[in-house]
Amino acid sequence: MRASTRSAMPTLRQVLARGHMRLILVAVLMASVTLMATGVLVIRGYADRNLALIARTVAYTVEPALVFEDMDAARRGMVAVAASESVHRVDVRDARGRMLVEWRRPGDGMMAAVERGLAELVAPSPAVADILRGHQRVAQVRVYGGADGLGRFILSGLATGLACLVLTLVATWTLSRRLQRDVTDPLGKIADVAHAVRADRQFDRRVPTSDIQEVDQLGRDFNALLDELRDWHKGIVTQNRMLERQATRDALTGLGNRAMFEQALPATVERSNAEGRSFAIIYIDVNRFKQVNDTHGHDAGDAMLIVIAARLRAVLRPGDQAFRLGGDEFALILAPGLSAPELAAIKLHIADGMAQPIMLPNGERIDASLSIGSACYPEDSADARDLLRHADAAMYAAKAGRVANGDR
Repeated sequence: MRASTRSAMPTLRQVLARGHMRLILVAVLMASVTLMATGVLVIRGYADRNLALIARTVAYTVEPALVFEDMDAARRGMVAVAASESVHRVDVRDARGRMLVEWRRPGDGMMAAVERGLAELVAPSPAVADILRGHQRVAQVRVYGGADGLGRFILSGLATGLACLVLTLVATWTLSRRLQRDVTDPLGKIADVAHAVRADRQFDRRVPTSDIQEVDQLGRDFNALLDELRDWHKGIVTQNRMLERQATRDALTGLGNRAMFEQALPATVERSNAEGRSFAIIYIDVNRFKQVNDTHGHDAGDAMLIVIAARLRAVLRPGDQAFRLGGDEFALILAPGLSAPELAAIKLHIADGMAQPIMLPNGERIDASLSIGSACYPEDSADARDLLRHADAAMYAAKAGRVANGDR
């Protein structure tokens, strides 16, 4: 997955924080709507009863003035009762519906218009009280409620909702921080350890403990899995090293085998060519090895090869390499920077190392000698295969000279 795609993905903390925010906002909204609706219904019921009481009071107050047809007195009575109440308008009509007297609460501003609209929405029908003479209705009082109390209630509700929203944001932030500390941070540490193990093979990294039971158990199981993975990786590395050694080392002598030699020679040629330096290879064959095998057995031959390999290893300098190519054939790659006199001295040292007899498993001692040939890069050849042929030819020339001298 690309880094840009990963960066566009939300984190666990962000997902949980958004979820908590939405949940709390929905809860606050539902609670606010429920409280507002309940409050409006309660206020409406209270307003209806209050308006009915005001209507009866106005009817009782203006009845004498209407009897004497004193409309000014009736108006003063209406104002005396309605002005101190949450009333928008009061009017008195006769039995035929004609307006006798009317009072409206003064106010032409925007707030007054809003309050009138709210009043008409909450209490669209006025409270009515009849003025009777005997059993006959002579007039009717209509009282239209105002929205003073309702407006205050709505404003207080909005203020309360805003305060709840602020508290919600604070609570969500606090919960998010705690969630990050207790959940997302431990999970992030697990992810960091997993990345370090995958990318850098840091199998010794471990997840710290957590205060949350499930997260702590996850970390413990993850650490146990890392222990198993570390042991498995160590086993694989050890097995690979063993397989590599088996593939590149001679099982009898511990020297490099032919496969390793065929890899090392071209690599040395390439390095010497890049550095502009020379190096040499030595090709070795054990004299009379077949005779030892036929006379003393294969165990004696193996013992002879092991001793020769040890003596060859003893003459190696830092950077030199020794190989058993198979049978009784050995090869040395001498590190770059070798002069001709140094090569001659090493060949002489190898030959002198065979002066001491070799002890066989049956207790007998036998003398051993080597046929040694060498080739130098780039004097003899700059090609690895051709260089090997030169060394092989030099070795066989040395063996032929020994045969001519009566030493097989």
